[in-house]
Amino acid sequence: MHEDAELLESLLCPDATAFFDGGGKVRTLSRPVHGTRQVARSLLTLLARHPRTALATQSVNGRTGLVVRYGHQVAAVISLDIAEDRVVQVWVVLNPDKLRSWNQNQPPAPGGAGPSRPRT
Repeated sequence: MHEDAELLESLLCPDATAFFDGGGKVRTLSRPVHGTRQVARSLLTLLARHPRTALATQSVNGRTGLVVRYGHQVAAVISLDIAEDRVVQVWVVLNPDKLRSWNQNQPPAPGGAGPSRPRT
């Protein structure tokens, strides 16, 4: 995991910020996380929760994004604000109410291909 953290940190701006939206229904961080190391650590912790975690790149609300699946279930949608080839802000939606449209009859997207999904 140390190598994963270093790689992820290399993609983040030094003053990167991550925001987590669990909607009070999913246990997550309640305050924004600031700084390269803290953002990387919080994202890797999120992704390590389940052994069958899959990531797919996808447009999320017109931004670069990732869809996180645990098995066939979309568990999180992450959108990234990027400036000068580095991630400045990370928006992580974990709220199951906001993910409902992502999980309606959606087979896993092979290789991240697929249409843009409704706004979260």
